[in-house]
Amino acid sequence: MIKRRGDVLKISFSAFFADLGYQAVVASFPIVFVLVFNAPIPLYGFAEALNYGLGTFMSYIGGIAGDKYGRKKIAIIGNILIILVSFVGFAKDYVEALIFFMLGWWFRNFRSPPRRAMMAEVTTQEERAEAFGILHSLDIAGALLAITYLSTLLFFHFPILLILPFTAIPLVISTIVLGTVNAGERVVKEGRKEAITNKKVFWTIIVSTMFFGFSQYSFGFPILTTAEISGKDYLGIISYGVFLGASSLFGYVFGKLRLKELSSLAFLGYLVASLASLGFALLSKFGLITLYPLSFIMGIAVASTETFEPTIISKLIKEESYGAGMGYLSAGRSIGLFLGNTVMGFLYQISYSYAYLFASTMSLVSFLLVLSIILRK
Repeated sequence: MIKRRGDVLKISFSAFFADLGYQAVVASFPIVFVLVFNAPIPLYGFAEALNYGLGTFMSYIGGIAGDKYGRKKIAIIGNILIILVSFVGFAKDYVEALIFFMLGWWFRNFRSPPRRAMMAEVTTQEERAEAFGILHSLDIAGALLAITYLSTLLFFHFPILLILPFTAIPLVISTIVLGTVNAGERVVKEGRKEAITNKKVFWTIIVSTMFFGFSQYSFGFPILTTAEISGKDYLGIISYGVFLGASSLFGYVFGKLRLKELSSLAFLGYLVASLASLGFALLSKFGLITLYPLSFIMGIAVASTETFEPTIISKLIKEESYGAGMGYLSAGRSIGLFLGNTVMGFLYQISYSYAYLFASTMSLVSFLLVLSIILRK
């Protein structure tokens, strides 16, 4: 039983409302960028690389700033500025759409490490897998609802650009809820020397999450694949909903089951993701009958990584450096996403199969890295 369940739920519901807003924009972005404004696919890959990759810097700065100036303050600043993604609805071309989305996404990266650090702050080591599972589950539940209302409105032929400005409303609610959390106020003045308790495991996880970033491409690629093969935009959006639904459900399940964290990360996270990407490469041609189950399987893999990566990292660093540790974790993923999305964009232009095969291989490298730690124990 989590002692400070109230604060855990406040942080988690703040994530729920944030995703209820910005995830509708995330799902819309590839359609707006490529299908509405006619940007070429390689440029979309580069755009996503900018969104995720340069967010590396923002993730690291957000983690450090949270430790230095107060995690709650930094998390709130970043959270409210995510609202910039809603301005994609006012864009006149793909350049404006990219600028609005990119800036909002960078601030999302900026707030994530201090928010994760706040979660670690209000829980004990034994409670963290469950707490991060709840966070991920509610986070993705908000995203799933966002995909539901977006898909419904698109089905009834509402203009996609008209929908997006209204995503600002749940983002404001998210920030208000985050402001009620009784954590993250303390400013850490101590140095960070020897803050990492097991450097070999810590840096192996950071490197493995970077390689997983190569494979955890923006889900915009499966959205595009589904939309192109089916010929209907809303069916592409639904694939994202399937992915998010699985991720939300299994994030909660993994947190409750008290599984071995390293083994679960390796087998249920990285290995399953590798198999899902391989499936996208080989089976997408069969249409929705394979695309939706593969989206579901990828959701399971991401639920594992989002539950077990921060749990493991929080146990390998001292409390005064929670923010910096989560910053390293987010930065590692973002570096991989930057390079991965760039490569995916160019390979996708040749054939989607090549793009997903690349992703599958990179996720397999992550699996082997963590497996090497397990076998040494």
